[in-house]
Amino acid sequence: MTPLAHAVLGEPLALPSTARAQAAAAPRRALPAGVQMVERASGDGGWIREYVSPQGMVFAVSWNTRFKPRLDTLLGRYQAGYAAAASQAMARPGRAAVQRQATLRADDLVVQSSGFLNTFHGRAWAPSLVPAGFDPASLR
Repeated sequence: MTPLAHAVLGEPLALPSTARAQAAAAPRRALPAGVQMVERASGDGGWIREYVSPQGMVFAVSWNTRFKPRLDTLLGRYQAGYAAAASQAMARPGRAAVQRQATLRADDLVVQSSGFLNTFHGRAWAPSLVPAGFDPASLR
């Protein structure tokens, strides 16, 4: 299988050399504030969307997949903050609700995710990287 380009939150959009041709053909859409959205197949029939600032920095990702995505790969350096926030949320009463649907906030990270019966969707963004004039509520 050809490796896909993938987003890492807080880093420039990276393309493995074997995926450059695929990336050129990947659906792109211009959004407000000069943001580009690039959609990639997840390999399980779903998709992962990368939101790239005018400076080329990935400031948000969203997903709709059959299998739980590798958030450690998508979140990059923000993974440790996410893991700490998830651990704290799981320690609170009512944690079963956190397992199905959650909004977690950690330092400079917001992750909203849910999953049920092999359907996982969510979005994550770094508030300090969101371009002026772009509303994170529009992430799909």
